[in-house]
Amino acid sequence: MGFHKGALDLASVLESVASQIRLRILKALANQKLSYTELVRTVGLDRDKDAGKFSYHLKRLLNSGLVNVDSSTGKYALSSKGIKILSALEAVEEELREKSLMMVRRSNQIVEPFDRSKIAEALIREGKLPPRLANEIASIAERKLLDLRIEYLSAPLIRELVNAILLDMGLEKYRHRLIRIGMPLHDAEALFKGTVENGDWMLLTQETSGAIMREYLLLGFLPRSISDMHLSGKIDIYPVSGWLTCLFSKAIKLDPEESVKSAIELCTSIFYTRYEIRLIGPETGFKSLLKLLPGNLSKRRIISIEIGDNYTELLQEIPKDARSSIGILLDFTKHDIRGVALVSRQLRKLGMMHTYSLSNETYFTGLRLDKDYRAIHSIISLNALRAVMEGGGDLDGAITNLRSWLKNILPVIRKGLALAERFHGGSKPYSMIALSGVVEAVKLLAKNRSATIEEAVELELAVLKELSKSIPQTDEILLIGRCPASAAKRFFHLDSQRYEEELLRNLTRGAKAYSMSPIPELKDHKSVDSWIESAQRIVNYLNGGFCLWMDYGKLSKTLSEAVYVAEELRKYNKHGVIAIT
Repeated sequence: MGFHKGALDLASVLESVASQIRLRILKALANQKLSYTELVRTVGLDRDKDAGKFSYHLKRLLNSGLVNVDSSTGKYALSSKGIKILSALEAVEEELREKSLMMVRRSNQIVEPFDRSKIAEALIREGKLPPRLANEIASIAERKLLDLRIEYLSAPLIRELVNAILLDMGLEKYRHRLIRIGMPLHDAEALFKGTVENGDWMLLTQETSGAIMREYLLLGFLPRSISDMHLSGKIDIYPVSGWLTCLFSKAIKLDPEESVKSAIELCTSIFYTRYEIRLIGPETGFKSLLKLLPGNLSKRRIISIEIGDNYTELLQEIPKDARSSIGILLDFTKHDIRGVALVSRQLRKLGMMHTYSLSNETYFTGLRLDKDYRAIHSIISLNALRAVMEGGGDLDGAITNLRSWLKNILPVIRKGLALAERFHGGSKPYSMIALSGVVEAVKLLAKNRSATIEEAVELELAVLKELSKSIPQTDEILLIGRCPASAAKRFFHLDSQRYEEELLRNLTRGAKAYSMSPIPELKDHKSVDSWIESAQRIVNYLNGGFCLWMDYGKLSKTLSEAVYVAEELRKYNKHGVIAIT
């Protein structure tokens, strides 16, 4: 018994397409001509490793007449027969797909049948891919998902697969736009446990929402160059998770006659202020408001107040459970040394945070507080030691780097200030520029010149002078004398991976963080007077405020020294605090 010629042709055609790789080649050529290299990559094979395999399958298609090659361009295309065969195969494939639908659980918790056109639409809408390329990637994703045989797909899984395909095809510029921002399940679980264990009701809410805002800020809002500066450790944006919509600190002026209004303002400020809420006004206003404070205040905020002579009664109004969230400022200009010692002992006994201010125009952190500027939007820290390293260990090179970094971030700072004014009307904000690791940086600069602290201070003054010149002489951008502890730690960690860790540890005396203040430690100086003289010259440049740390010894002696230091520094800068640790 013989066979009809048409049957032989059909068998030959069916045999020629009976391969996943050959089917992928046909689909890759559905709407475009491709060179050999382009075709290998689109099919998902390696030109070198899979050369023999790919050539075999391509030759089968050429011999069957389903694929032709253009002799003038060397590109491959479907023949008229190949177009018809592929159309028929896709119809069969569609029929089979309908019999065994993949279901997708979307992010809005709706379950629906898989539709590859939605992948293509998302690629065009979110990733800005050309339609032809988007459809090609959607087809590849569909085939891979079918191979996985997953009954219920999820939107995140499909997105991960599509991103992997884009990476394989060298399409990073599109993949970047498709990154899903959020938090891994493991991190969310750890945060929830921490929320329960610490009794901090805002921890989970702030960190989960903050993770989304941080990723959006770095991946979508900021220029790529600024994000890279932050991620690489040249600068630090703080608070990075609240930069778009929150404030670092805010001052609330209390009205004793409007205690309910003040309480409402305090409650709302707790949600959008990331570090400190400073209450200003008469003590009668404090008393009425402190009575209303709940015991379960978030541990992630400081509510700071300045107390006068009648502090004993005032402190009794603070609920015991809320004391860990209250920061007390003692203004040296309003208390004699005996009064300061008495209240200090009581605060230590109560376990309450406190600092000693040079005036009433300062936050608990030592940053500047003015009647017209009652908020601080953010702190941008510059990595001074990195500036020295990348500047070749030279002062001029370090200054050039710092000025360049500052110039790049100034437009971003102004944008952040505009957002803060828009979201928090009536709270005209500052933005602060800080230096981290400047003490270590000048030690490194002075190494080849002199080992004396005086030489290091002169170098530091040169840095501060040039940096202050680079900051526009406006009211809203100021240079400060403390950076966030998180920035000092992050800079050290990143630089430890880049430079010799032993060198960094020698500069930091074994600490795992850079200095947070440009003011050197007292133990580095020959005398207290020498130290104060250096501090006076340094704080003269810090128009945004500063914090000076003193080691705790015998309380009366330490406080006497602190009062003396405060009096001397106030002549040059009244916006600051002294913290005794």
